[in-house]
Amino acid sequence: MEKEKQDYIINYYLHLMSPKEKLAYKHAHSLLKIDQNEDIDKIKRVYFKAGWLTEDENALSLVNNGLEKFNEDTAARIMRDHAAEIFFNYCPNCGKLARTPTAKQCRFCYYDWH
Repeated sequence: MEKEKQDYIINYYLHLMSPKEKLAYKHAHSLLKIDQNEDIDKIKRVYFKAGWLTEDENALSLVNNGLEKFNEDTAARIMRDHAAEIFFNYCPNCGKLARTPTAKQCRFCYYDWH
């Protein structure tokens, strides 16, 4: 699957992730957010308490090979299990994947037009 479609599925069909995938997604993105912070230990405690970080081995195993591989595998699984619920919105002007599922055109045609 093309990276553009993977990103589209991850961004707009997050609700189709399994509970473990959602937990892994939140964990990975939370780590990215707090990575450069000076008081990382204090923030980690808060994030664990809030449920944004996890120690669940099954969820963590999904991101063991990196976020890119996680996105690739998760998008492929969502597409396989929920193909009828996925709508790829293509630009009527150029045929590229549009910015969002409800956009009237892709980001390239939008900026050319405005």
